[in-house]
Amino acid sequence: MPEFSKNQAIITALRSAGYQHITLSVVPKRFLFDLGSCQSELEFSRTFLDDTSLDILQQLMQGKILPAINQYLGKRVYVNANGITVTPRFSRN
Repeated sequence: MPEFSKNQAIITALRSAGYQHITLSVVPKRFLFDLGSCQSELEFSRTFLDDTSLDILQQLMQGKILPAINQYLGKRVYVNANGITVTPRFSRN
C-alpha cells in the first residue's frame, strides 16, 4: 500500500526529529505532533502527496520539511506543488 508507506515515512521522519504524540488526520492529510509543550502541524495537499514518490518524499522531509518545522515550531507547515507555506496554527475540533 503506497499511502501507508508514505504516511509511515512522514511519521518516521517526525519521530527521528524528536517529535512525539504524532496523530494523523487522513482528510486533509494532516499530522499533529509536539515537541514538549509546543504543538505543530504538518499538512500536505492531496494531489502533491499522491503525485510524489516515496523516495522524493523522504528526501523532502529531511532536506526541506523538517528544517521548516524546526524553524517555525508551533506553526502550521503546508506542503503542495508550489512549495512550503508556514502559517499560524489554529485549534481545530
